[in-house]
Amino acid sequence: MKKTICLAVCSLFMVVLMAGVVLSGEESAADKTAAEQMTTVLISGTINDANQLVDNDGQTFDVADNDEGKKLLSHAGQKVQVTGTVSESEGKKQITVTAYEIMPEKSAH
Repeated sequence: MKKTICLAVCSLFMVVLMAGVVLSGEESAADKTAAEQMTTVLISGTINDANQLVDNDGQTFDVADNDEGKKLLSHAGQKVQVTGTVSESEGKKQITVTAYEIMPEKSAH
């Protein structure tokens, strides 16, 4: 009887252990997917009055609340070229700014 109980407990332990290994493998796959989505991009566009970056194709990006993003938002109405990483959540795109450059205005002739 003791042998049967010991075997049952050991079997249950192995099942729980294997389930943990499987679940941890799934999490790392999800982490890899998230990392693949976070690539550095270069976007040209304008900062609008709603504190968003609107690229030349009309796509809108919320600007993440970091130091470079705050500095960028002080240039509303100006053409900029932004380097950063883009993420998407609930259908909205957000750019985390790592660097930006104010683009010179073209003179009207």
